[in-house]
Amino acid sequence: MVGGHVAAHAEDMIDNVLPAHCVAHVMNVPLMSHSGSPVIPVVINGKSGVAYVSFTQEDIGVFAVPTMDYPIGKTFQIQTIAGQSYSFATTIKSLHIAQGEAADVPAIVVGDKQEMIGDQPVLGIIGYSVLSNYDVLLDFVTKRMVLFRMSETASCNTMPQWLGPDATPVTLLSNGRGVQTGVELQVGGVPLRLEVEPGSNASVVRQKDAHALGLTHATLHADPHVRTVVGRILVGHRHHFDNVTIGEWKDRSLDVNVEKAKYNLLGMDFLRNRKVLMAFPQGMLYLTPPSVSKDKDPRIPSALATHLATATVHEASGTTTQ
Repeated sequence: MVGGHVAAHAEDMIDNVLPAHCVAHVMNVPLMSHSGSPVIPVVINGKSGVAYVSFTQEDIGVFAVPTMDYPIGKTFQIQTIAGQSYSFATTIKSLHIAQGEAADVPAIVVGDKQEMIGDQPVLGIIGYSVLSNYDVLLDFVTKRMVLFRMSETASCNTMPQWLGPDATPVTLLSNGRGVQTGVELQVGGVPLRLEVEPGSNASVVRQKDAHALGLTHATLHADPHVRTVVGRILVGHRHHFDNVTIGEWKDRSLDVNVEKAKYNLLGMDFLRNRKVLMAFPQGMLYLTPPSVSKDKDPRIPSALATHLATATVHEASGTTTQ
């Protein structure tokens, strides 16, 4: 949806590895945090600020504060991780992301309160309707997002190689609406679909799916209690799995929140400190192993709940994890 695509130049190539002739368009955007929800600078309707990045937010979301003067359109129902909610359609007159720009962009309203990150207002959430048009690199190691499109040159079929030999390929799964944001996770050979969502600070598994994986009420009762804030509070337990497989990422451990959620999420507790490439045109996800971060910047809280997952997870001990 973002117009004004910028042709790739040699100096713009990703890490000077991906050949210039293999990239038709490229946009580089700084990430404001490697550890909390990814946030990028944007300009909406002439106002500068920041926006969250979310794969499961199907449309662009905006915060309808009075100063933004968004037109009110049709009201409709949306599915959030906590249940059903309502929103209304609107239109963004102008949207700028890095070198790209678009006019008269359809959007939905996701809130009416102005958040601030530092001295920058949070203007919205950049969602699937924009991101799915690109190969999207979320590089949490060097704190950047790269949106690019591969050329159709026959020799340019080795796009993942620049992530390194240790990158893990995972096939993206579509849901009933054709939204290609899911991956298959297996626990002890039992498959489970999770939505890849960097806008959530925790991975989440629905209670009924946890029971299908063999977790009993007694097992969960012995796990640490958590509560997840998503407009309302979901109460659940934090469970540790030791036998998880995602693509070629086999027999590893993963901590999840088991809650009465409406769908499952693979969140920032897994994605943090990796290079995450959502290759939407190819239907693939590529993940590098996590690296040790030396960055001391504060973690940015997760986005407000629309299709997103969590704001803050409070452990029973009173500590807070992001």
